Amino acid sequence: MSKRIVVLLHCAALFIIFSYGLHHVINEIELLGYLLLASSCLLSISLYCVYKNNFSALLLKILTLMITLVIIVACYFLGIRGIIFVFPLMTAYFYSFPYKVAVITAIIVSACALLASLNIVEPQTVLRLSIALAMNILFITCIAHLIYKQQMGLVKEAREDQLTGIANRRYFNELLTLALVEAKKSDTLVVLLYLDLDDFKAVNDSYGHCIGDCVLKEASTRLQSCIREADAVCQLDQIETKEHVARLGGDEFAIILKDVICISEIDEVTERILAKMNEPYIIDTLTLYCHASIGMAWNKDKSSSPQLLMQQADSAMYQAKEKGKQSCHTFNYATN
Repeated sequence: MSKRIVVLLHCAALFIIFSYGLHHVINEIELLGYLLLASSCLLSISLYCVYKNNFSALLLKILTLMITLVIIVACYFLGIRGIIFVFPLMTAYFYSFPYKVAVITAIIVSACALLASLNIVEPQTVLRLSIALAMNILFITCIAHLIYKQQMGLVKEAREDQLTGIANRRYFNELLTLALVEAKKSDTLVVLLYLDLDDFKAVNDSYGHCIGDCVLKEASTRLQSCIREADAVCQLDQIETKEHVARLGGDEFAIILKDVICISEIDEVTERILAKMNEPYIIDTLTLYCHASIGMAWNKDKSSSPQLLMQQADSAMYQAKEKGKQSCHTFNYATN
């Protein structure tokens, strides 16, 4: 939705809510009027944020909850005149909150609104309205669930390496950027391990791409099992982990290790990776060997960028290959 349309919608809603608030303060229910005026103030702040390109998700949630309070009060004093606003409010929840939170909120608010309307509405009428509201929630929930599944599918497709199921290069770059930002705040180290399978091209050329793909899948599984067991590995719906494994392309993999206090902590991880990668790959009747070379770099200073860190780890990995493969080489910051 374009900024112009959002601004116009804000202006239209602001005019209606402010006018309705003044009407109630002067002519009908003062409490409802003051709540509407308070909502118009929040809406004005939201309009300003949109105009300044400073959208606030928190403000949107607060505004939605404020409108919820207004509508429940309206149901208490106005009955059906208030309940009719509950129907569009359900849609707002799915726009403002995560899917599961929106469903629970919609059910609770609908129940509160119906109970409040009993102040002036006959119980039989409230019962009929409750059926209509339940059908409305069910319909919106089904539509929102379909949209949610489609969105998650698109997110997964954008982040996942199709062959191995771990993070792809694009998502890995995002995670590395985020890790470096967090490291500046917490004054910890981010270690990047850049890994390449030794002699993988020979396996691919000799046995074909299908066997090569099986090796890559097994390698990604081994990498995920090798990193620190105390923490989870990168899952596409869990960003708050301390390790992230990705396939950068071909036979190249990378691992982010976050919240590292001392570089010596990583020795155990690299030794575990090298040992695991030295194990034979059993594919059908074939027994293959495809070792690994690892390059290691970290954020030596706070100005380290994702691109620089990748270059340093890549350079260290090639130095490991030059020294005989099947080893881990640390980037030499003293000479570079």
